Amino acid sequence: MSKRIIEIVLPEGKANDIVELLYEREFEGFWQIPMNEQKANVRILLSNGEVEAVLDILEPFLETLPDSTAVLLDVAAAIPRKSSANNIDDAEDIEEGKKETERISRHELYNNISSSVGISNTFIVMTLLSAIVAAIGLLRNDMGIIIGAMVMAPLLVPNVAVALASTLGDTELALKGLKATGVGFTLAIITSIIIGLIFPVDPTSTAIAARTHIQVSDLLLAMASGAAGVLAFTSGGQLSLIGVMVAVALMPPLVTAGLLVGSGNPQLGIKALELTLTNVICVNIAGILTFIMQGISPATWWEKHKASKARKKALLIWSLLLFLLAYVLFR
Repeated sequence: MSKRIIEIVLPEGKANDIVELLYEREFEGFWQIPMNEQKANVRILLSNGEVEAVLDILEPFLETLPDSTAVLLDVAAAIPRKSSANNIDDAEDIEEGKKETERISRHELYNNISSSVGISNTFIVMTLLSAIVAAIGLLRNDMGIIIGAMVMAPLLVPNVAVALASTLGDTELALKGLKATGVGFTLAIITSIIIGLIFPVDPTSTAIAARTHIQVSDLLLAMASGAAGVLAFTSGGQLSLIGVMVAVALMPPLVTAGLLVGSGNPQLGIKALELTLTNVICVNIAGILTFIMQGISPATWWEKHKASKARKKALLIWSLLLFLLAYVLFR
């Protein structure tokens, strides 16, 4: 069972209020350390499953206190380990449906995504490099090189950010995600068009031809990709590995579209672009549904109401776009 430490700095006289606020929550350790006459340091050791609930309680309390803050820290190891009696209790909790959540807290998830999404120099360079590597792989019909481009996964975070923003009703994060996605797509397709103008492109090669038409299996792949990308974030997994799943649905068909347009095959290029757009829609639908199944939602009832409306609206818009695109493609 993973553990975390919440470290809090707050006014000296308010430290004891923390215990009263958290009387219904379970934590494994509580330390109060005076810092000076005005400040105190409080540390709480708790299981990963308790983090989100505790932070939801602390947030409104700390917002009313000047110069107060709380940070979440990982625990690499803790001793002594639980006794066998406690392990029996854990087994009983699992049987009663009280198994600890396997995902990270909403606060940590939001911070990870919001701090990573954006149009930075690194994002621009990684997008350009990913597009170049993908283009070389497509031109050579070499799947190994294409996978190398997908490992970079520059478009993973922006798309997951849009899905999370739709789940929480966060307009600012949604705009950041959409802006980064738009810039990433533009850079990738311009780069691949230039490469298509310079190098010969064979539209009949397996790697390129496979991305100029849409099958039902492509929709399933995009759905699986979106779900995998979200699970990578919520579980704190290896994003560079799971990112391949999202990248396989986005970067290769996008670069294929640019190569074909640059080589004088605009009709085939449009078909590859249609596949890309279809995949974007499926990735976001699957992402939102996965966030919902993971129990990601705001803390307060009025925020939950706002988020619920945003989720329904986003799912409706994405579903309509998918239906219209599928109607055009499969009629």
